[in-house]
Amino acid sequence: MKKILMSILVFSTPMLYAQSPSEAKPSFDCAKAKSNVEKMICNDKSGNLQNLDRYMGEIYTQLRKELKISKFPDKEQRLKDLLNSQRAFIKNLNKVYSLEDAYEERITDLLKLLGKVLDSNNKELCEYARQHKNDSDKWQELFHSINPPFSIGLCAFGSNIQYGVFYSYCTKKREIKKEAEADILDLKGYPYIYKRKIDINNDGVLDDLVLSIGNYFGALAIYKNGKLDAKASDKIYGDDLHFHGEKTEEEVCLENEVPCFAFQTYAMPSNKISGIPEQPEFNPEFPILTRLNYDVMEFKGKNYIALYNRRFDDFYKEENTTYPKTRIYLLEGNKRELKCTY
Repeated sequence: MKKILMSILVFSTPMLYAQSPSEAKPSFDCAKAKSNVEKMICNDKSGNLQNLDRYMGEIYTQLRKELKISKFPDKEQRLKDLLNSQRAFIKNLNKVYSLEDAYEERITDLLKLLGKVLDSNNKELCEYARQHKNDSDKWQELFHSINPPFSIGLCAFGSNIQYGVFYSYCTKKREIKKEAEADILDLKGYPYIYKRKIDINNDGVLDDLVLSIGNYFGALAIYKNGKLDAKASDKIYGDDLHFHGEKTEEEVCLENEVPCFAFQTYAMPSNKISGIPEQPEFNPEFPILTRLNYDVMEFKGKNYIALYNRRFDDFYKEENTTYPKTRIYLLEGNKRELKCTY
């Protein structure tokens, strides 16, 4: 009993920052790894198992925290059931065929449980989010231009046009190429760029926000003095830039384009800012945000970030195999908190 309980505590230690595959760390100290499963996780050179372990630990920790402050009449039984199911998961890890599949299935189950508890703890907000429609009347559409903020919406996050890729129009510094100016003015349709003034991080100061809607994703960016404010924009995304979910990297290949790529790390429920200087490094041919769409939602005097994950559309119809597709975040300063997921 003591040994199993210690394993649960080890596997549920919260993380501080998301890790890239080369920097991945599990939720326990690999120097103290004893079981065969722990050693396999620590020796996984891809970093996937280590990030999965840490991701699962974060969800488990947040779920326990949300359950403890919930008003469920049977919350003590729910906490007990959660503990027992986590014990059973860890105990059976040495019997599974694929550790990665086992972790992904467990993470999906925990996310669904977390979504239900968040729904209860933030009932009014989550119900509003489900019914919320885009506030299109509050956004000003911008005509194609080589100047900010249109150029920021075009260049901020890589390829987002069906018949043209990022490096055709933008430099690695995310500025319009001189030789591409005429082509940009002739663009038809995507991407559609909008701007709006809104206090996105709820600090009392209005931000200049750009919304870019293209073939492959919808992206938000903050700009100041005519330039992309990369550090401020990173706060919007936190660790969503790394989110891919189970087997997504095999399922995001799109017709007439090349983005068959998604990062091999997971978005942590704590949504701490990743601490990446400027924007993450990426191959400009592959958009970081493929099949992720973002929006802004206002509710009772605060502004929320809504993430819609389309990476499972048409691929996984079975409800039991998919991650929740929608997440609602509250950003206050550097703190980013998950409020709803469904």
